[in-house]
Amino acid sequence: MAKRGKTRGGSTPPQPVTSKRVIEGWQGPEGGRIRLAQAGEADAVQDLMAAAGARLDKPAADQFGGELAVALCAGLTGQEAWIRAMTPLLVQRTYLDAIPGLSLVLVAEDKAGDIVGAAYSMPPMPIMNGAQQQGFPPEQLMSIPIALAKLAGLSVTEKARGAGWATHLLKRTVQVYEQLDLLLFYGQCPVGSGLNRFYQQRGFTPLAPQEKLDLAPLSLPFGVDPGPGEQLFVRWKR
Repeated sequence: MAKRGKTRGGSTPPQPVTSKRVIEGWQGPEGGRIRLAQAGEADAVQDLMAAAGARLDKPAADQFGGELAVALCAGLTGQEAWIRAMTPLLVQRTYLDAIPGLSLVLVAEDKAGDIVGAAYSMPPMPIMNGAQQQGFPPEQLMSIPIALAKLAGLSVTEKARGAGWATHLLKRTVQVYEQLDLLLFYGQCPVGSGLNRFYQQRGFTPLAPQEKLDLAPLSLPFGVDPGPGEQLFVRWKR
């Protein structure tokens, strides 16, 4: 078997992400870790999301330490496994019930064991609901969470800012979705907040304020509208 070598630029390719890595985490700033949220941490994450003007959906919050990210973690071994893990969530349950298994909540834990940041990503449920209302067949509906996901919230406590936690949280979130072969990862931020520059510097493309995200490249006959006073940022598969 050939060994993994360095890329043309001389850097070593990142190691494949495993479900064990997501659960146990990666090394973070100042001796801390970035890892999957665990049981008992929902309130801390909810507070962080609220500080960022976001919200942790109750179905996901209720499954910390349970079904959170189970389909995503299964899908890290390949798209067939991803589809097998996703199918019962979308076929045998309501979309709300499917949220935990298809969502990713990574937390930043400092060396003292305190939660100082969180990133919450989820399947695009409004898009899936809209597609269902337009009569999309089940197999086409299932293709939506395979193709795209939304960064619903990213937040770091005030005392921990400046150490690079937000960058690490975003990097590991993107790494998971890149391994899942996601075609589009997007989010939104307040116009004038300066966050558009943060995301742009980390590989996203900010859209103009109030510009709609066209999903025609994904063969979806509708788009995503930003909220009032917000703008979208997107990352298409490279």
